[in-house]
Amino acid sequence: MVLAGCLAERQGAVGTQDGSGTDASDTAVGPTDTAVGPTDTVFANDTLAAHDTAVSDVLDVTLPNDGVGDTASDTWAAEDVITLGCPQAVITVAEGSEVSPQTVLHLSSSGSNGLAPIAGYQWTVEQPSGSVSVFLPSASGPTATFEVNVVGTYLFHLRVVDAEGRPSCQLATFVVHVGAPEGIHVELLWTTPNDEDETDTGFTSFGDSVGSDVDLHFLHPIARADDGGPGWFDSRYDCYWSNVAPNWGGAGVSDDPSLDRDDTDGAGPENLNLAYPEPGVAYRIGVHYWDDWGFSVAFATVRVYVYGELVYASAPQELNRLELWDVGTLTWGTNAFVPTAPPDVTTNYPVPFF
Repeated sequence: MVLAGCLAERQGAVGTQDGSGTDASDTAVGPTDTAVGPTDTVFANDTLAAHDTAVSDVLDVTLPNDGVGDTASDTWAAEDVITLGCPQAVITVAEGSEVSPQTVLHLSSSGSNGLAPIAGYQWTVEQPSGSVSVFLPSASGPTATFEVNVVGTYLFHLRVVDAEGRPSCQLATFVVHVGAPEGIHVELLWTTPNDEDETDTGFTSFGDSVGSDVDLHFLHPIARADDGGPGWFDSRYDCYWSNVAPNWGGAGVSDDPSLDRDDTDGAGPENLNLAYPEPGVAYRIGVHYWDDWGFSVAFATVRVYVYGELVYASAPQELNRLELWDVGTLTWGTNAFVPTAPPDVTTNYPVPFF
């Protein structure tokens, strides 16, 4: 009998018994499978699992009657060749499996192999809620890059096809964990229902953004507005798109926040980090809808992490253009986030320098 495909000559193949027809002399029955001997009988409804061969696949293949004078119970003779022809997809990621937000991953399929050269590739990903990153330059090449911007677990998958049209038996998977080890890490994500493609970036030929622009604000308590309220858009003590790396606290930058990602064309995230917060300081977090670019209402979500642990995740907050949402405060030391309740949203918030 001959089965098309996967790199295992009869002497090196091992089988699994499926409990429906293999005779008592069959030795391939357990996790320590041994090669089926010349005198063993393999019935038509028995299976050979590809992961018991050298290629580490998991596809189960029915062992049929090979049609050479055999009866319904096919005898596995010493001269028979058993192969399982599907290629094997293999993923490598240069940056490894533990990275920080904003890391650009370099994915490669170079370890993939088969009986014929690999000719086709299909990358897919399961990513955390709110992430809209895509493979570049495409999801159909032997290599790709992928920027991980949202904290969480990413499952990258690869399926390959060889030059003879055979697809891989098994989907290859590589797991990447994106963590935020800083003292404080804040994510702002949003959806805009009228934006049909929140993955596109840049501007149209008319100079309009291809997505809505929602902004994250991180306020030191020293900041004060003229009316005595929170000092949103303070030139020094509000960390936001116009003040991405302010100088707060003592000498050096370890106690200064930084806005590490400003997204102006839809979905986010915007990410802010502060390595060593000042003891006892109550930091305030806000969200301002700078410009809807004609896409109308957006729904913003804020997530707050302390040393990598999620301490607060908001429900989606509806915002219209120029509205400011005072999300709440995080007091360093207690490390507890206190949201405004009910949500404090100011319509047509006055921007002082425009």
